[in-house]
Amino acid sequence: MQLIAHPSIWALLIAVLTLMGGLVLYVSHLNRRLRHSKKVLEVEIGERRRAEEKSAENENRLRQIIASEPECVKLQTQDGILLEMNPAGLSMMGAHRSNEIIGTSVYDLIVPKFRDEYRALTTRVFAGESDAMEFQIISLRGRRLWMETHAVPLRDGRNRVIALLGITRDITVRKHAEEEIRLHYRELAHASRVNTMGEMASGLAHELNQPLAAIANYSHGCLRRIRSGTGTVDDLTCAIEQVCSQADRAAEIIRSLRSFVNKEDSPFRPLELKTIVREAMLIVGPEAYAHQVDVTLKFMPDMPKVLGHAIQIEQVVLNLIRNAVEVMDEIPFMLRYLELRTFVEDDLAVVEVRDTGPGLPGEMLARMFDPFFTTKATGMGMGLAICRSIVEAHGGSLSAFPNKEGNGLTLRFTLRLAMEEISYE
Repeated sequence: MQLIAHPSIWALLIAVLTLMGGLVLYVSHLNRRLRHSKKVLEVEIGERRRAEEKSAENENRLRQIIASEPECVKLQTQDGILLEMNPAGLSMMGAHRSNEIIGTSVYDLIVPKFRDEYRALTTRVFAGESDAMEFQIISLRGRRLWMETHAVPLRDGRNRVIALLGITRDITVRKHAEEEIRLHYRELAHASRVNTMGEMASGLAHELNQPLAAIANYSHGCLRRIRSGTGTVDDLTCAIEQVCSQADRAAEIIRSLRSFVNKEDSPFRPLELKTIVREAMLIVGPEAYAHQVDVTLKFMPDMPKVLGHAIQIEQVVLNLIRNAVEVMDEIPFMLRYLELRTFVEDDLAVVEVRDTGPGLPGEMLARMFDPFFTTKATGMGMGLAICRSIVEAHGGSLSAFPNKEGNGLTLRFTLRLAMEEISYE
């Protein structure tokens, strides 16, 4: 029997077959896309794995470099907590294990007087700056060490500062060497002052003899008037006042001499340049008078104070004046003029000593501050070298140049003003 399907059934079958064909094609296309996506994903995973391996390799290499670095490499937070430190740093801090340091505060190691300065450094680094400083620490084993650290900001992927990266070296040996040099120059400066006093002994003895002779004369005069009964109260009072005045003058000279040859130096403090120059003139004045040198002092009105050691600055002034006085021995006495003036220039105090001597040729002028260089027959050649070291230790400079008008030289040194908030400890 022959079955004849209804036309609608055939249409439905055709539609179903067409739909199934479409599904097959879609599934085939989807499979192709899945295979392609799988390949892309595999490539990306491979690339990411290789990148991670390379990153891990680079990180491992960097850690090996840091671990072998002979200087301390550390990471710390803004409040000073130590996050990481290499083996050299651990050894430098006196730690046997990392947990003795990691997680503790760097301020537990830093000597108290340097903590505020280190906090300021940390603040600048977390603000994005790089900086360096010198400070002292007390290691876990109780050793006091000088450190020099260079600090830079460590940033994350968003460019935010997340830590302070510091490279720190032990400079204790260098600091001790610098201190030995300072002590050496201090000893040389003291020896130079004592030698200066020896060279000026006759002039100073004459200067002291004058008030002593005046004291003796006034005292004998008082005794004669008292014994003869001719002296009035006013006469005796006037004579005794003269005795007191001359005694004060002699005592002031002796005080200046004792202070000048004293081995101990006072700490840096604000000083009046006028007072220092007058103290120096009290000592060197008799020598200038003996050499028939006309000395003129020109002080800037309301001169700001300077920071320094009073005796050391006085030594510089005295040496420059003595040198100027001595070089003018070669010219007629009526042409011997010495001018000392003070003023402020570029926020520095300036002292100039100008003479009218014969001057120096250029090649000798360039060497005049070298140790052991001298133009004197019996000179040691250390006076000006010591003066330069003193001035440079005060943060200034010492130079010499020919006078623009007339003969002679001008020696000039600068000092920092006391208004500058600078620590010299």
